[in-house]
Amino acid sequence: MRFWIECTRFDNGQAIHINIALVGSMLRDGERTVLAFVGGDGQTIEVRETPQQIMELHLGPTTKA
Repeated sequence: MRFWIECTRFDNGQAIHINIALVGSMLRDGERTVLAFVGGDGQTIEVRETPQQIMELHLGPTTKA
């Protein structure tokens, strides 16, 4: 089973689909969210959505205990 996330690229506003299994980490850099991919090339993609928005959109709202 594969899971894909759809994000909006920060630089040009175009939608991009990323296999969620390849995303190793997410961090904020000002207004941008940086998705860092698993692997040796160190590729990153900057998107407009916050990590919380990405996770809630694809995995559902988080519940607070």
